[in-house]
Amino acid sequence: MASSFYYVAIKGALASSDCDAFGLDPEEISALTKRFPNSKAVVTNGLSIKGPPLTVINTLCQLGYKVVSSTGEIEITWTLQRETSASEVVL
Repeated sequence: MASSFYYVAIKGALASSDCDAFGLDPEEISALTKRFPNSKAVVTNGLSIKGPPLTVINTLCQLGYKVVSSTGEIEITWTLQRETSASEVVL
């Protein structure tokens, strides 16, 4: 069976104390808002997280994600990927 992947994006600056996340599922949003309590869904299609981007990325890595690309200089967007199970795949 072919692998299926799920992608999310994290946008922020390395020196910043907050970042934005896009593409998270409800369980991931719940996990991140527990870890970063002052986070809010004030970003269009995303979540504003009150935590440094690299800390948020490391937290998502604990949930099975890995960084597959990044772009930008001052403000960076990281794309993260995790493998999905057959039960998670929704077409």
